[in-house]
Amino acid sequence: MTALSFFRSRTRRRALIAAGLVLAVGAGGVLSQSIMPDAFFVGRPAFSRPEQPGRPASCEDVAAQLPDSVPRDTRVDMAIAGPVSLIQTDGALWYVAVCPEPGVRVLCVTYGAGDLKLGDRAVLRGGYNRQGPRHIMLDPCLAAPEKAGEPEDP
Repeated sequence: MTALSFFRSRTRRRALIAAGLVLAVGAGGVLSQSIMPDAFFVGRPAFSRPEQPGRPASCEDVAAQLPDSVPRDTRVDMAIAGPVSLIQTDGALWYVAVCPEPGVRVLCVTYGAGDLKLGDRAVLRGGYNRQGPRHIMLDPCLAAPEKAGEPEDP
């Protein structure tokens, strides 16, 4: 099973669930989301509240920051910088992965990969979802070329 097929089946399942939630909630409804306590973010600079900047982890140090779990009704964002190891599209979505095996692999589900190519250094930022011990999916996610010094910036 390739990394993309591992993530793709879960991504389709999540898209169907999301579509069902939109229908169930309706145009005027709002789903409540729990807020993670500040203690969750201590020692995890790559993690942030939704839409807030985190300091990108490196492929080498991301494993030490990974939480055992995040409650289902909670969105937490993660940022990571590393070499692009996969770029694929299914025609609608793009899948950009960073970090080589055997370490933690991070897949970004996005609407475009811009000018990124295999081997380029990129920063991925998005909604954290742990798929397994060494597989993280960020969805929704943005992928961009890494700027000089970005992992050290707050």
